[in-house]
Amino acid sequence: MSTSNQVGDKLADVNSSTLGADMPQVTLPGGRKVQTGTVAALIVNIKLYDEIVTTGIIEEAKKAQLEEKMAASLPVLRLSGIFDIFPPNEWIAGSSAGRKFVGELAAKEGL
Repeated sequence: MSTSNQVGDKLADVNSSTLGADMPQVTLPGGRKVQTGTVAALIVNIKLYDEIVTTGIIEEAKKAQLEEKMAASLPVLRLSGIFDIFPPNEWIAGSSAGRKFVGELAAKEGL
């Protein structure tokens, strides 16, 4: 199995488990396949991450799990052009720890 398929399968699992439904892949106009549900799952995971961080009771294992799930969404976010509309510095600004985490990852990857 190619690395691309492994990443896609992992993201499909993340999105489906987060949203409670099997999420299909779609083909973009350029022929690239992307996993649906990525933005919706990311929003859910950002909210959960923010809750963990703001309560002051940080469960490191849960936090790490959410960070892994949010990081898995980066390839689809890049392909969809979301960082062209909302650049990483906008994700980093503000009060959401989850958005900041995603923005910092995107900036580190040069997105």
